[in-house]
Amino acid sequence: MNTEILLASLRQVVGGSNVIAGPPDGPALVVRPGTTEAVAECLKLFHAQHAPVVTLGGLTGLVHGTHTPSHYFGISTERLNKIESFDPSSRLLVVGAGTKLEAVHSFAADHDLRYGVDLGARGSCTIGGNIATNAGGNSVIRFGMTRSNVVGLEVVLSDGSILTDLRGLPKNNAGYDLNQIFIGSEGTLGIVTKALLKLSRRPAGTASVLVALNHLNSALVVMEAMERACGNSLLALEIMWSRYFEKVSTALSAETPPLPRGHPIYLLAQVEGVDNGEQAVDSLIGALESIDDIVDTALATTPVQESRLWSIRDGSDVIERAHKHVLSFDVSMRPHDYAAYIADVEARLKARVSNAIAYYFGHLADGNIHFMIGHDGHSSDARRVIEECVYDPLASYEPSSISAEHGIGREKAAHLWRSRSTAEIAAMNRIRAALDPAGILNQHISYEPKSLGARAS
Repeated sequence: MNTEILLASLRQVVGGSNVIAGPPDGPALVVRPGTTEAVAECLKLFHAQHAPVVTLGGLTGLVHGTHTPSHYFGISTERLNKIESFDPSSRLLVVGAGTKLEAVHSFAADHDLRYGVDLGARGSCTIGGNIATNAGGNSVIRFGMTRSNVVGLEVVLSDGSILTDLRGLPKNNAGYDLNQIFIGSEGTLGIVTKALLKLSRRPAGTASVLVALNHLNSALVVMEAMERACGNSLLALEIMWSRYFEKVSTALSAETPPLPRGHPIYLLAQVEGVDNGEQAVDSLIGALESIDDIVDTALATTPVQESRLWSIRDGSDVIERAHKHVLSFDVSMRPHDYAAYIADVEARLKARVSNAIAYYFGHLADGNIHFMIGHDGHSSDARRVIEECVYDPLASYEPSSISAEHGIGREKAAHLWRSRSTAEIAAMNRIRAALDPAGILNQHISYEPKSLGARAS
């Protein structure tokens, strides 16, 4: 690879000021194209030189997907950040891949609409990154994952070919749905440059409630009651175990927390009203009034009150700051398996990493638990041991997944066999080879089955 010739050619395409130093733990050099066509020209150059490439979005990923050796080149989407067009009649919005999720929410709100995907990193994560990981978030129970909210894509393949499907047809069975191949592919098949997003009507009003419970079984009772009573008006149903709630609420609360600390389980639910906010309040009260298992509740009926409750659920950065080292996990299973699984993980951690402290929270109705495990880093193999403590028990719970919504990246690639069969992994690699035959996209993410212990095909 002739690096000097490559750099000179890249500068001609994007301009000298848009070839910059890369981020820590990432590529040494990053190019910042401002159009799809410029992305295509850059990839043609990389393809010709067999230069390895990684796509950089908001850098909020939790699986080290953008952490690469320094000889890689990065393609940043930060200049692809325009809201391209909006059709009020169909409520379809075209945005650049570098557009922040928060900017999409703001645009939707200005038009009395909303976008169904929401998560705590909304202010820094990008639409392209959400698409690459098929991000979930707090409203999956109502709106589904990212793939359910994306109608079309524009993608550049590794050889510079451009695929554009921004038609927005609700029904189109003319061949394969190529859009879905790229959603969740983590930049291994192509670079998303534009997305056609589906917006929906904004609720007339919302209300949230924080519920304290003594048992996980009580949380399942509440979940069933709310799903039955609220139906499609139920926007979110989040769960926080005691250790997480106490740590975050203590750090965030300048005043008394919304509920006393010390209860084993806390649920946070949000519902909407069809015509007004009072309907949301009535819906919440009606769903919960006949449940005997509830120990205490805190009802939020104004945006300020709701924000206070949700700041606790979204306050996981408190955990990051509280420990020298923190490992994040994102597993999924059927909710009724939560209690046994968490007890198993706790027992393994206590036996093998005595200084580890685990915090649990997540999306109850989606079957998704987030773990944040802090440790002091004194043991050189702490990461490996903690990963085994979290992932080994999953084999006892079917179905289950090592990654509910964060993706695979580098961090989970070695554990992919725990959730995908050898036949599935082989099919993934065949798709990858077909769309990126030169193998320049995210070489550092390898999908390899484990020779012993891999799930049967």
